[in-house]
Amino acid sequence: MTAVVIGIGFRSATPASSIIDVIETARRAAAPHQPSALATAADKADHSSLRKAATTTALPILPIETAALEQAAERITTSSAVVAHHRGVGSVCEAAALAAAGPTARLMVSRLISQDRLATAAVAIEEPLP
Repeated sequence: MTAVVIGIGFRSATPASSIIDVIETARRAAAPHQPSALATAADKADHSSLRKAATTTALPILPIETAALEQAAERITTSSAVVAHHRGVGSVCEAAALAAAGPTARLMVSRLISQDRLATAAVAIEEPLP
């Protein structure tokens, strides 16, 4: 089975509309693949805006622990010095997507940014070996 996951990064004050915006952009970019979940840093997985976005988009939230984010960070393709300083990885959305999709996952959509620049998303895919 192919795993396709949207990783999400966002600031604490981000409204649900920003997260929904970037999720929908990521879904369009991933087509024809259909993401099955959202992934984010474990400490933000219960954020009210993310929960509302998950309900609106009908995607469950997968919390990703810091160690898993750090392990997946070696496979990210974009990096922000500010995010790395605060979160320990250069792209939370990319690292979360990769960690959630699986150990051999690859990014199919690198970091996308919401129109208001408050939320980011990336899409990772792990396809079964032939």
